[in-house]
Amino acid sequence: MSSPLLRTSRSLCSSCLSWRRYRLYSSQAAFATSAVPTSNQTESLSAGLTDALAKKKIPKRAQAHRETNAGELVGNDTPSQSRNPLEPTRVDLYLASIHAAGLEPSLDDIERCRPKRHSSPESSKYAEEYNNLLDTLCRSFSKEQLRKFTELYNLDPIWTRCSRRKIEYAESIIEKQWNWPSLKEIERRQRDRTEVVIKTFSVTPSQLFLILGKDGADLLQLSMQYNVHISLASNPLALRVEGLRGTMKQLTEHLSELKKGIIDEIVELPSKQAIRQDLVQRISRLAGAYVENLGHKGKIRICAKDTDKMDTAKRLAIRASTEIQGGHSSPLLCYVPTKAKLEHSVVSSFMPHTYSIYPFLSPRSLPWTMMKGGSFRVRRVADWLGAAAAEDTTKTGGLAGGQGKVVTKTEESTDLEALLLSAPKTPGHERLVSASFGHIVCGSASPTGHSTLSPPLKGNWTLSKILKWLHTSNTPLTFVPSPPATLLNSPPSNQKVIHRVLYRTLPESQLENSLHQQLIKLELEFSTSDTVEANAVGPEYSDSDRELAGDFSLELDTDHNPSYSLESFQDSATSGLVKYAERNPQEAVVNISEATCLEGVESTLDIMMPDRPMDVQFTVFEHADVCAGDQPPLLVDYTKQLRHFLTSQDSEAIQPRPPASLNFRGRSYFLQNSLSVRKVIETPQLSTGTSGNLEQSISAQVITESVLDLESNQKFTTCQVTLDNPPGREAWIRFLASCDLISTVSIPTQDLKTDLPVP
Repeated sequence: MSSPLLRTSRSLCSSCLSWRRYRLYSSQAAFATSAVPTSNQTESLSAGLTDALAKKKIPKRAQAHRETNAGELVGNDTPSQSRNPLEPTRVDLYLASIHAAGLEPSLDDIERCRPKRHSSPESSKYAEEYNNLLDTLCRSFSKEQLRKFTELYNLDPIWTRCSRRKIEYAESIIEKQWNWPSLKEIERRQRDRTEVVIKTFSVTPSQLFLILGKDGADLLQLSMQYNVHISLASNPLALRVEGLRGTMKQLTEHLSELKKGIIDEIVELPSKQAIRQDLVQRISRLAGAYVENLGHKGKIRICAKDTDKMDTAKRLAIRASTEIQGGHSSPLLCYVPTKAKLEHSVVSSFMPHTYSIYPFLSPRSLPWTMMKGGSFRVRRVADWLGAAAAEDTTKTGGLAGGQGKVVTKTEESTDLEALLLSAPKTPGHERLVSASFGHIVCGSASPTGHSTLSPPLKGNWTLSKILKWLHTSNTPLTFVPSPPATLLNSPPSNQKVIHRVLYRTLPESQLENSLHQQLIKLELEFSTSDTVEANAVGPEYSDSDRELAGDFSLELDTDHNPSYSLESFQDSATSGLVKYAERNPQEAVVNISEATCLEGVESTLDIMMPDRPMDVQFTVFEHADVCAGDQPPLLVDYTKQLRHFLTSQDSEAIQPRPPASLNFRGRSYFLQNSLSVRKVIETPQLSTGTSGNLEQSISAQVITESVLDLESNQKFTTCQVTLDNPPGREAWIRFLASCDLISTVSIPTQDLKTDLPVP
């Protein structure tokens, strides 16, 4: 025994020594017994100790001292209380003993642990009940027993595989068998509803363009749909998104699907030249696809969300490249009228006319192929000494009088009639000479890409200096068609609805420019029955004559409507028919004429008239009819598809598109325009003077066309007169007289009075 047990405050008697020997024997006997004694052994040992203690009465003080020493003995002889974590616990030993005895738990045993009900998953008590139940199952059963229960419950093999943890088996029983809502899922949804996170999505320039949409409309819709704040990071290019965790996951899936759905294609342009950067951006906006140049040899890369936008971008790119290759503008001439005699005493030589380049603001959108920046037109500067700012053809004679002259940029005089009609006529061909009215506009590039009012040539100059500047600077000029002011509200004489497709070849040389270009023109005329037209137009318009004439003021409002699109376009003369046909499909009968196909050579010539409100573009089209059997096969297939589309009752039918290019008689043609045209033949009364007096007027047949470009979705109006057949001297004079009358017509100013005195 240890020495502290033998220490005492007084000497021991002989009886104490005898007790010491007996206690040592008893202690050794007790430690020699097994760790788990039987009940009989325990009872006999307890009885023997009780009898021995009863024979000798120990004083209370000595008894307390011995109990203390005995406690020290037990404390010193017992092993350390810290347990090895690798050793099984008492619960594990107990469960192992049950297993060794062959007692396996059944489903009834685990079902006794199942509560009858639980609190609402949204309440705070549910988490406590769930965790208590999970703890009960883990304490009551072993891992193998819980896995056995999942098999007995016939759960999916994914929940019963051997690689899972014990707590996962218990969660599977609670959630999959007992149908308790998942606590982890509840906590995740709670975080998704309340926790705000910030995430960055890396994007490429093409992906960013398609995500933004036109003017950022798609990105705004995305932000509103998922209730997130989206900003752009430039270096590196990425989208920084801030929002709730739940919506962030949905947005991540959406962006991932959008990126996977992007298609791209490399297209080689027929011109073998790169497209101007401003045109690349404009094509991307018009088509809704990302376009970029690949080098300088006419290769571009197109990225789009679907094949329709890919096809539109491809068509616009080919069209832009062919126009650049064919020359941005037609050959230019300038008409210089003779100076009229002044009514006052000032000599005309002391006040020569000066000209300036004024900013030009078109009531309609300019052609999309024009250079981005400012647009300007050459005009005569008004005189303060009584001379009018516009030419008076009654005094100068105009083009028909032959008193003025037509000069080139180098001021060389030329004969307009010989230039247009002197070429020999090809046998079997017809010649159509027409004059279109509008404005010859020069563009000015802007470094920022915004419109500017600063002209490329500042100040007032003589006409010869301006022509020299146009010749040396090689400034690109564009003819912009416009209707005259007097034709805005005139009633029509005849009206047609036409679908027109134009194909052109590339010029053989740069010097050829656009003087002579091979052209294929395909036209189909549409009409409806008289009953349908009367029922449709009657309720739709209160003033049919005005609407059929083409109220250009209304069309201007349509052009400037931001929500205007190709799908919403309906010509003023046909929208009533379409709406009536939709309401009464049984009565609607659309008549489509046979396709008219013309092949020939077209030449254009621009005449700049700075002394008049409008300029003129002359066109000579020498053509021959192509019979149905000789028409290009691609165009024949297109007309069949279009006819089926217009006559079919299928509301989900897709409108066909004309081929982007075709080969015909050894030449390669490229699509220039696909147009929807409302053609109106008018006979207005045009005044022969500048005073606007209709008593001195003549009638002229004018063809006005309201046109929608189906490729670029732009709308414009053309006004033209044609030379009568057969051409002769009288027909030519009458043709030039009509050009003089229409090009000199300005906005009526009879209500305006000028009180400025003439010095």
